[in-house]
Amino acid sequence: MKKTVHAILNILGTILIFVVLIGILVNANSAPEGKGFFGFKGYTVLSNSMQPTFSAGDYVVDKMVAYDEIKKGDVVSYYPDDYTIVTHRVKEVTPQGFIMQGDANNAQDDFTVTKDHYIGKMILVIPMLGRLPDLLMNKYLWIAGAILILGIVIYGEFQRRAQRREGV
Repeated sequence: MKKTVHAILNILGTILIFVVLIGILVNANSAPEGKGFFGFKGYTVLSNSMQPTFSAGDYVVDKMVAYDEIKKGDVVSYYPDDYTIVTHRVKEVTPQGFIMQGDANNAQDDFTVTKDHYIGKMILVIPMLGRLPDLLMNKYLWIAGAILILGIVIYGEFQRRAQRREGV
């Protein structure tokens, strides 16, 4: 039984490490001018302008599909300036570019998205994943984690000592 639990925990730990590494690589290459990671970019949502599709704190993954493939109704990311990334729905495709609007907004965006400002098409939303960095900065979480690890180590040591006494 112990070997089975240990094997399952090893597999889950390996999967978790793999997912975290992929996330780090996607995030590290997600700047607007970045090349992405195998054609994908990811962003943390900062506002509720696209509710109920996604909310602040969610993580959006974009696929870098060609600008010409985008159609009305697609959700795309773009950067209107050097400091902002916006992910909204295409309301209209015009010769000048995409007319955009957040699902929760009453008005269209002031910015028409051209090929120069287009990033990618949203393909996935991971709820609340964007809150993870803030959560990891919480000192109480780190204290609780340290206490949990210490408890596991102490429990393991007591188990080893009990086994040695039984074996003697």
